[in-house]
Order: sequence, then C-alpha cells, then structure tokens
Amino acid sequence: MHTIASAREWAIEEFKRAGVESPMLSADLLLGFMLGWQRVRVLSHPEHLLAPKDYAYFQSLIGRRVNGEPLQYLTGEQEFYGLLFRVTPDVLIPRPETELLVEEALRLMKESPPAVVRFLDVGTGSGCIAVSIAHEIPVSAGWAIDISADALRIARENAVRHGVARRIQFIQSDLLECFSSGPVFDFVLSNPPYVPFDDYDSLPREVRDHEPHAALFGGASGLGVYRRAIPGISSRIAPGGFLLLELGAGQAEKVSKLVEMGGLCVQRILNDLQGIPRCLVARKLSRREHG
Repeated sequence: MHTIASAREWAIEEFKRAGVESPMLSADLLLGFMLGWQRVRVLSHPEHLLAPKDYAYFQSLIGRRVNGEPLQYLTGEQEFYGLLFRVTPDVLIPRPETELLVEEALRLMKESPPAVVRFLDVGTGSGCIAVSIAHEIPVSAGWAIDISADALRIARENAVRHGVARRIQFIQSDLLECFSSGPVFDFVLSNPPYVPFDDYDSLPREVRDHEPHAALFGGASGLGVYRRAIPGISSRIAPGGFLLLELGAGQAEKVSKLVEMGGLCVQRILNDLQGIPRCLVARKLSRREHG
C-alpha cells in the first residue's frame, strides 16, 4: 500500500525528471484534487494510506501532467481575482496579467459610477473578466460574447457559481455582429486572441498543445482580431465610456493606432509585473470634450 508520503515523493521525482514547473506544489495539488482535500491537509497527513484505485488514478494524473497537460485542466479549476473558476480545454486558462485589466476597469467604474454600469466582455472564454466585474460591481449589467458555444457553457457555469448569472447575458457571436449599431456600453473589455502564428513553435507545449487555438492566435501578426473588432467596438461605446484591451508583447503602438483610427482617445497603457505593456485604456470623448 502507498501512503501520501510515498506517492508524493514518487510524483515529485517524476516531475523533476520531466522538467515540470513547481514539482512539489504540483504533486500536492494533484494529491489534494484526487482526495478532495486542501493542500494543508495533504501535508499534515503523510501517513494516510491510499486505496489502490486512488493510487492508480493519481499515477494517471501524474502521467498526463508529465506529458504536458496543464495542471488547471487536470483539476478543472483556476483562481482569478480571488474567485475560483471552472476551466476545461474549451477555454483559455485565466492568467494573472488579465487581472490588471479587471483591476483598472473596476477602478474606473468606482470612480464615477452611473446608476447602472453597462459592460461588454468580447471573447469571454471562461467568463473570468465578466464574472469578476459583475461580482465586484453590484450595479452592473453585463453582456459576454464568444464565438464558441462550449466556452459560453463554461462561462455561464462560472457565473452561476459566483451568483451573478442574472446580471450577465451570454451570447454566441463572432465579435459584435449580434448588436445593432449605436452607443450602448459604458465599458467594453477584451482579452482577444493576440499571439502571432509565427510564435507557434516557441510557445510552451502546455499552451501550444492543449489550450484552444481559436482563443490564442490572432493571425500572422497577432493583430487580426484587433483590426476586425475595434471599429465595431468604438461605435457601440457611449460618450464618456471606456475600452480596455489586453495586449501582446510589442503590440502597444500598433494597437494604439488602431484604437485612435477608431475614434477613441488612448489614455494610458499599463505594464504588467514583468514590465510588458499589457493593458490599453481608451476613452470615447463626449461632444462637449471634442469642443
């Protein structure tokens, strides 16, 4: 019979041999996932005996992780902005860089909130942006669009999990074709596909081989979705409203030009913790501001 201690030691060695990042943490999280325990309980019960079927399942999880399957897809969860989101291979795994976009949007929403904050999340994926905004802003009404029906199913599930499903409408659509023209939204937010196809071979295999390509790649230059989306977004932002976009490395200048060509005023670009320009903030000026 295997104990937690022996299973953990074996898994850590397997991960080290395969070059898996954070081998100890990964082993602990997969043990906890298999047992339905928190990590602290796993670490405090090394003598606990594992049933043969549990140990066999644990071995299969370790094998899948060694072969490059992301930890979050194995456990089905990822934390984002203090909330736990369900994730599957149908959606991108929420990343810390995207929290910068949410944080800035919340700051702006709280600065001078209208009676109801109307926001749109373009390419919602897991729903991490829309659900986090709705969770933090009780007076918000959100719309979340995605071309993938499978992604929308996960996003709805996350909205239900966090009690905001009644305040977000989930719509299957290729960008904003589902909306009539005219200014509607106070905020439009998007983390679009922005990885250039040329970067395919340089991506970590966890990303390249397992995350949905439609949510990753933005054409040869990485700018394809920005070019298609920005004109439609601009016409649907209310005067005084904001657009917040996540950016890929080295894209800030080109995306800024696209945003300004769309009639919006770029206000600032925020760097992530690695110093990469990551979040563009633009505003639609009112007629009075135009003079």
